[in-house]
Amino acid sequence: MTVEPSLPPITCPSTLVASCAPLLGFAPRDCLVAFIHGVPGRRSPVILRVDLPAPDSAALAARHTATCISGTGGAAVDVVAWVGAESSATRRALPSTCFLAHLAEFLGQVGVEVGAMLSTNGQVWWSQACDDPTCCPEQATALDNERVTAVQAEYVFAGYAPLAGREELATRVARDHTRAATVERALHRRQVQLTPRWRATQIRFLTGLLLEVGSCTGTPSTTTPASTARALRALADIRVRDVVLRRLVVDDRTCAECWSATVEVLCGLLRGAPAGATAPVATVLALVAWMRGDGALATMSLQRAAEESGYRLAELAERLIASGTDPAIWRESLRELPESECLDPSGRGTPP
Repeated sequence: MTVEPSLPPITCPSTLVASCAPLLGFAPRDCLVAFIHGVPGRRSPVILRVDLPAPDSAALAARHTATCISGTGGAAVDVVAWVGAESSATRRALPSTCFLAHLAEFLGQVGVEVGAMLSTNGQVWWSQACDDPTCCPEQATALDNERVTAVQAEYVFAGYAPLAGREELATRVARDHTRAATVERALHRRQVQLTPRWRATQIRFLTGLLLEVGSCTGTPSTTTPASTARALRALADIRVRDVVLRRLVVDDRTCAECWSATVEVLCGLLRGAPAGATAPVATVLALVAWMRGDGALATMSLQRAAEESGYRLAELAERLIASGTDPAIWRESLRELPESECLDPSGRGTPP
């Protein structure tokens, strides 16, 4: 599994803008995208997305954003603010100008070097790194469409296919209330005893459901309400969850279609999860997506996990992702963890 694939180089404002959607997973709108460089243990930049704040909260939002960027350990950052401004607008008139000015100030205070600082509407870009008109003119500059197209083609070839928007991404993990009601009835129809034999059976079931899917095996990736209920019940047991998660993370499959099938099964399970059964599958999906380099899906899945507060693995996953931890480091730590320790009952149990 390649955690950090070779990405197109960012050499100019046009290639920086063109890289935002593929690396986010969806087309950005009214937000800031930060490319954080020099994070320890990382070859590629860590990507951070935040909504553009209202003018009266720009300073507070900028301070928080600078703290998050600094918290990754990165040495430098390029930022792109996506705005809905007309191409004829001046730099000073943009809704992002105040926020970016505060952000540059706070980044300087925490020792993070600011490289490119742009605003864009997808057709043109404004430089906002300073007030010198020789390098940061008031008027917009047209994107180099030839370079944009070439970079986008490279990302498609590398397997990056951004969705049309954040709403489309949210739909992938949003609860299907009709299906969730059916799954909830199936959950209540069966009570289980958490015995070693039951756990071994569920581990085999989940391994087949999540790992033995895709073009290589020819196994379909559809789930019924009954199998969804069984999977959710099994993942609620921490020992079962940890063994299955270890197998998902450590697995070295190179087939992109098989991994896509695994992610889609997890998305389907999450869409069918009723209230009270969401956090385990949402967290597993978040960690698998993070390992595959899909930070947007990982973040959206953690938002679903947060519907049930106090789920410790979700809190750990959020800290790992927010700090810019290299997924390969976490993967290697799990590789060294034997399954017998995952099944160790010491300090474990089933969360409510």
